[in-house]
Amino acid sequence: MAQVRMMSLAGVLGAGLIALVASFIISDGTASTSTLYCVSNPSSSPILTLNSSTPHAKCFRVQGGIFIDVLEEIPDTSEEIRSLDGYVLPGLIDGHGHILQYGEMLESVWLYGAESIAEVRRRIKKFLKKHQGEGYGSHDKWIRGVGWDQKYFGGVMPTAKELGEDPSLSDLYIMLDRVDVHCVLTSQKVLDLLADPLPEAPPGGVIITDPGPGVFCDNAMDAIIYPLAPRPDVTQKTRWFHTAMTELNKVGIVGMGDAGMRPDDVSILESMVEKDELTIRIDVMLECAERNTYCPEETKGLKLLDSPDGMGADMLILGGVKLFADGALGSWGAALLEPYSDKPETNGTMLINETALTSVVKLWFDAGFQVNIHAIGDRANRAAVDSFENVLGPDCEGCNEARRLRIEHAQIIHPNDQKRISKMGIIPSIQPTHATSDMAYALSRLGTDRLANSAYRMRSLFPSSSKPSTYPGPVLGSDFPVEPPNPFHGMYAAVTRLNPATGESPAGEGGWHPEEKLSVEQALRGFTRNAAYGWFKEGRLGAIEKGMWADWVVIDKDISADLGKGLRDLVVRETWVGGRRVFPWNKKVVEESWIDRASAVGWEFLESAATWARGIGREDL
Repeated sequence: MAQVRMMSLAGVLGAGLIALVASFIISDGTASTSTLYCVSNPSSSPILTLNSSTPHAKCFRVQGGIFIDVLEEIPDTSEEIRSLDGYVLPGLIDGHGHILQYGEMLESVWLYGAESIAEVRRRIKKFLKKHQGEGYGSHDKWIRGVGWDQKYFGGVMPTAKELGEDPSLSDLYIMLDRVDVHCVLTSQKVLDLLADPLPEAPPGGVIITDPGPGVFCDNAMDAIIYPLAPRPDVTQKTRWFHTAMTELNKVGIVGMGDAGMRPDDVSILESMVEKDELTIRIDVMLECAERNTYCPEETKGLKLLDSPDGMGADMLILGGVKLFADGALGSWGAALLEPYSDKPETNGTMLINETALTSVVKLWFDAGFQVNIHAIGDRANRAAVDSFENVLGPDCEGCNEARRLRIEHAQIIHPNDQKRISKMGIIPSIQPTHATSDMAYALSRLGTDRLANSAYRMRSLFPSSSKPSTYPGPVLGSDFPVEPPNPFHGMYAAVTRLNPATGESPAGEGGWHPEEKLSVEQALRGFTRNAAYGWFKEGRLGAIEKGMWADWVVIDKDISADLGKGLRDLVVRETWVGGRRVFPWNKKVVEESWIDRASAVGWEFLESAATWARGIGREDL
């Protein structure tokens, strides 16, 4: 069954349809009344709408979770006005993250910035002290952690032996994810579960044995280590979803694209959205139990397949399927066309060969799914572009608008392939903080020429103003928990090319490769309108505009202040999703759930109208 959710016609009509329904319910005596919101200091803090007809406003009205009016001035009215104390922006969307893993990480050992193996051991012991008596480290409840980086260990991968040098840790089951979550460090107790000698690494995987065993990367950790680890139950996963949403709402995130989720976990979200438990819009990219395969039998029971426009007033959305071409640069796993400059014996690792990738992309494409490919190295990006060109056609000029095929990360792209991406309108989904995190070792990995011409493009991935295009520019995100999820830090990295944690770069205060800096507006659009386009939702999300979902954030300062440098310490005061305040959460202001509001606006009518607007059934796509 085809699963493409919205063609260009629906994108054009989406906002109009919601506006039509909004108009319909205004005259409906049973509908709830509208609410007027205005900034408390209109002279200095207007509402930035990203709405071309009203770029700046002072007020807006919300009814049924939808913006029904956007006003340039505060009206002379006797109705109650709710004050917005600060600067107001459209709600922010993180285009690429991992919400379940983030929730798990929040209950794990935090290893980011650990500057030695001794520090890793110290943090594990601190975690155990905090959770004394909870069974962590047993066969059925492993200690999990994330964030270690061998750059702090002299560039040498850690070992199980080093992890167990503290006697209090030597008899525990431990598995710690590298900062890029493409490798895991395991304890000796985990290694003892394996054959001796260790098994051979599967294709696309690496087992590190120098200076000693303990680290497994990419397909090796998936095939050898993960099957041994205890499986969390539905209760644990539900808690992780809730924990993650709470933290994401705090930094102004109203939506996120989950870049790879198994169907069983999607089923948990389906149950949560039916209970009105989601406070973030989640666009899920399905991932098969066996990566990089075609698995329609695993998805048969998903309700999302019968709701291609989303469930629960666009709170849960089908984002197609996720495939993985290669590993990550930091662990020398990104697949390169030429050898690594600092490790010339390797070109990295393709997790699937080019022929197989082309085949599996075609299977999912022909089934009607949006396809999203993880590609970091220039060989992997070329393989992704080749596989997309195979299904879009060699004569494709911007034809990807209908299918919105995406490359996740798109970090190192040969100049010839950059041109091909632009020609077809392939969507790069990039994470600005990856550039500012990787800049510490990118030069040594890639060398001067490859870094200057192929790596960490941002500005050059936006369409030229001289050439009209429906493609708005790259989708921006963070890849949390690999990077912190704060979208304002992502904007800061994009605008300044400086590390948001330190405010520095190897090139000085002018930023790292400043020719690729974005403007503040480009960065904001990457986390709003462009992200919505990547979801086929540009008519419903990404701006403060009549007919769109009422998602917005209130912040403490102007995002353009000091040429965007103020983004680094900006504070989110409020986050609203569908007209409901989700941060700071206060039961008094949550007057209606989205279920109540959707009923009030005649949601069934909206869905029927949207189906009519598409003009074609899913089976025909």
